[in-house]
Amino acid sequence: MSKKKKILFFHFSLLGGGAERVLVNLLKFLDRDKYDISLKTIFGVGPYVKAIPDDVKFSSVFKREFRGFSKFMSFLPGWFWHRLFIHDRYDIEVAYLENSPTRIIAASPDKHAKKVAWVHTEVTDKGLVVLGFKNENEMIKAHNRLNHLVFVSRRAKDCFASIFPNIDNPQLHVIHNVNDFDKIHELAEVDPPININKDKLNLFLLGRLIHVKGVNRLIDAFSRLRDDGCANDVNVYVLGDGEERDALRVQIDKEGLSDTIHLLGFDPNPYRYLAKMDLFVCTSYREGYSTATTEAIALGIPVFTTDCSGMDEILDNGKYGMIVPNDDEAIYEGLKELLTHREKIDQYAAAIKAAPPMTTQALVNKYEEFFDSL
Repeated sequence: MSKKKKILFFHFSLLGGGAERVLVNLLKFLDRDKYDISLKTIFGVGPYVKAIPDDVKFSSVFKREFRGFSKFMSFLPGWFWHRLFIHDRYDIEVAYLENSPTRIIAASPDKHAKKVAWVHTEVTDKGLVVLGFKNENEMIKAHNRLNHLVFVSRRAKDCFASIFPNIDNPQLHVIHNVNDFDKIHELAEVDPPININKDKLNLFLLGRLIHVKGVNRLIDAFSRLRDDGCANDVNVYVLGDGEERDALRVQIDKEGLSDTIHLLGFDPNPYRYLAKMDLFVCTSYREGYSTATTEAIALGIPVFTTDCSGMDEILDNGKYGMIVPNDDEAIYEGLKELLTHREKIDQYAAAIKAAPPMTTQALVNKYEEFFDSL
């Protein structure tokens, strides 16, 4: 038997986001006969810590998270942090997130190890990637020290290459996120802890409550839809937590939408809600390759989304849901069309039902083919 490849995955933390959920899925399914797997995080916090497979060597640098680390880290060279944080040798060192993890892995002094970084977002602003580096020039040099850059969607890769044409050393790849579809269907069988009124149209948004998810835009749209008389028999459930939760609660109350839009907080099993819904909604300003949208399609739930990276790939160019331009007016107009012509939601659902089922192994195979080629 050939020697196992030692792979290190380096990440920021395991908070409740899509990239973290995808990472623990990937760690679960990679072939243990081929790979010796380690995971190190800068901060050892987050609900997905408990989901790390037992046979993955896990460690963290800090037990608690503190603000301002990325800025603080930029004052000292990347090699200093690599030497401080990473002590063993690996065949492949993977920065599974942009910014600080990528800066540290790119500075690896190990000439034997292949250095890989993942990009999980559509880079529309240079600042999204430069964060954690001293400046743009240092960021470019760091990325050019990498052997490979992996993107979660075609548009994410194309946007990055367009904004940073002088990053030309690493090979660029597209590999879609891994989902545990069997587990999703199993967890979807569990009853949710709330009563979902099936006499109403039930919409669902899943994600961290941060600015980029655009939940405030959904609230603004429903304020107008209520005034139009389109939302009288609609419930909107928002599952997730984050820094904007209090502000969103104030906005909901101010608009008089507390009987329509319900903030449910974080739940490690979102599928028990999602499976009972009529429509999944994404109002994000940007995504990389939306894990939650993929999960909605896996459970047969049609999608309404802004035009973000990866959505055309997930929804087969609008076959399984409505993709609208990424602005406030388009969100309002698109939702109004679906709420007044609800047969379109049924048509999307029928198209999903007729599509070939998604399989986890097919996605995992793409990762293994990539790692085996290094």
